[in-house]
Amino acid sequence: MDFKFKSLIELVRYFKDEKTCYDFLEAQIWHEGQPACPHCGSLHVYTRTHRNKAKAEQGIREYKCAEKGCNKNFTSTVGTIFEGSKLPLQTWFAAIWLCTTSSKGISSANLAKQLSITQKSAWFVLSRIREMFKETCPDMLLTGMVEVDETYVGGKEKNKSKKVRAANREAGRIASGGKKQANPIDTKIPVLGIYQRGGKLRIQPMVAPKREILLPLLEKNISKDATIVTDGLPSYKGLGNTYKLHVVVNHAKDEWVNGEYSTNNIEGFWSIFKRGIIGVYHQTSPKHLHRYCDEYSYRFNNRDGSSVEKFARAIQTVANARITYKSLIGK
Repeated sequence: MDFKFKSLIELVRYFKDEKTCYDFLEAQIWHEGQPACPHCGSLHVYTRTHRNKAKAEQGIREYKCAEKGCNKNFTSTVGTIFEGSKLPLQTWFAAIWLCTTSSKGISSANLAKQLSITQKSAWFVLSRIREMFKETCPDMLLTGMVEVDETYVGGKEKNKSKKVRAANREAGRIASGGKKQANPIDTKIPVLGIYQRGGKLRIQPMVAPKREILLPLLEKNISKDATIVTDGLPSYKGLGNTYKLHVVVNHAKDEWVNGEYSTNNIEGFWSIFKRGIIGVYHQTSPKHLHRYCDEYSYRFNNRDGSSVEKFARAIQTVANARITYKSLIGK
């Protein structure tokens, strides 16, 4: 890579204008910088003068597809998280840098202050970034030694907003009259974590840690020839009938390591995840919790490399990840 910047200040200096940002974006999302139509995928395109006078003066290129069945105009931002945004790419790049290099994330309030934008815009920017952090190969099954564990997200019911309490009632986590169930954990959102030793991590919210819910999720993510390591949760019983080997580390009996088997890696990740949710974001709604899970799992899976390498890898994922504000807030 011929670009080197180790801090946010150096990044802003490097991307001194929009043309530099667009040149960088095109180099990352197109093979060898060869323009590809985002509508039909054709490489048969040609460059034209940008119809937007201001952008044309900045040297930003517009392209036109030469395929007869398409024949559409486009820029490198079409089909990406940047499409339709009024914010300059320099602001977007700064937001992506902060999101990928902050180990526990950055709140929309903090991002708004650092980038001089509104909190609403910052929240939308972060939501779009989380959309591009989705697992790109969800059908690839995890194998080898796989640690499985669950955690819970959410504080006391009395401290939650009316919207969250209403969502809990609708999901049956608390009684319709507002009275809490006997177990306070029922008002929290369970999150399943699956980690392949030396490989990928996947986390996702679930309705409840019940056997009929857990098993389909495990079968969707883990190969049958894997060795699964879990704690003593009753819902995990019988996994040895489906997988190569099921090893239980019984935490109830103060057992944390069983030979070479443990769930220490996934539990170590939970410490980062929970501290980020509590210390950075303070609260998350059940509706958007899966996006925060995508953010934290992406950052964990891409933790190796320098800051600039993490940033470049993130830019390469911006295509086919667009989400509109209407769809984001809609029911």
